[in-house]
Amino acid sequence: MSSRNVAVQKAVYDALTREKRAGESFTSLFRRLLEQREGLEELVGAWGKEGARRHRAALRSLRVPGGRAP
Repeated sequence: MSSRNVAVQKAVYDALTREKRAGESFTSLFRRLLEQREGLEELVGAWGKEGARRHRAALRSLRVPGGRAP
């Protein structure tokens, strides 16, 4: 198995270390995080225009005092 060294800032390393599960290697962590990201890409466009409009309105109502979602 070949390996590569990757330099990251200490804050990034610390954040990745917190994300690691017990006994998980960094390779497994990276693989898991990449798989999660790819899973989210499948959702792009899933709502269509009408669904996106309703969800935007609902989120907007949370930010506006007394606002209502349609």
